[in-house]
Amino acid sequence: FPPVGAFIQSFEWGEFQRTLGRPVWRFFINNGAGPIAAFTLIRFNLLFGLKYGYSPRGPVLALAAQRGKQLTEIFTALRYWAAKNLSGYVFWRLEPPLKDKPDSLSLSGGFVFPSYYIQPRSNLAVFLAGSEEEILASFHSSTRSNVARARRRGVTVEEVAPSPALEEEFFQMSHDTADRNGGQNIYPGRAYFDSFFKTIPVASATSDPGKLALKIYLGRVDGRPAAMHAVLFFGTTATYIYGAGYRQMLPSKVTTYLHWQALLDAKKRGCTYYDLGGIDEAKWPSLTAFKRQFKGEEFTYCGNIDLPLRPAIYRWYNIFR
Repeated sequence: FPPVGAFIQSFEWGEFQRTLGRPVWRFFINNGAGPIAAFTLIRFNLLFGLKYGYSPRGPVLALAAQRGKQLTEIFTALRYWAAKNLSGYVFWRLEPPLKDKPDSLSLSGGFVFPSYYIQPRSNLAVFLAGSEEEILASFHSSTRSNVARARRRGVTVEEVAPSPALEEEFFQMSHDTADRNGGQNIYPGRAYFDSFFKTIPVASATSDPGKLALKIYLGRVDGRPAAMHAVLFFGTTATYIYGAGYRQMLPSKVTTYLHWQALLDAKKRGCTYYDLGGIDEAKWPSLTAFKRQFKGEEFTYCGNIDLPLRPAIYRWYNIFR
């Protein structure tokens, strides 16, 4: 599994996308000896009956296929396959988990590299090797101090199961979080979360690491709900994906403590990384600074690789986008 973002190519995430009304297909790319890559294709609708395909963090590539001639052959095969099977699409957006844009794509022709991106280009993930004390010691001094401060201020963390009451609590927290962001709502809509909490299986001690699973961590201050984090487990990585909290509870450092407890849980479950999510100094300066205090490893991917299938409409799409 790629260390960051692999969950978006999981079967369970595809089923979640189906519940949002998005058709989903899954494919392997074979070289005669077996599969060397795989991708999920999600169809999104545009105005006027137009549509495009999206393979977030895909295709996922075998290690031997991530460079050189085989990589060129894979993208050449994808181009021919799309021309035959996706002729009604405006474009197909790929996001392979590669550090650099493949130079070899110029040999295949037809691919475009947009300046914008959909998934974060960079994520920060904490490597979970070493003891609990060694991981804590690797953090910035202020983060270590905040973990200790949370304990002194009565912060506790518990795992909770999805329920209508829990979802309502999360939405109250998200409204408060949006107010702190000057009224800017950074969250998907209610229908999205209704489906998210109902569709993604809840993680258990016996969960298969090859299947996506969800855990929700609720932080309390003196027994009162203060903040909540949703964490996805897949492969060897636990990924923080959504969080929210009440403004008046933030001085307790409950947010830092939630990450710390989820990180320790991920370590106990045998994960290699705890992914704190996207970082971007230009878009999210304060959030990026907060995450970097955990002193994790930064993973940067090449971003979108688009294959225009109706080039004139694709150009207009980018203008109006």
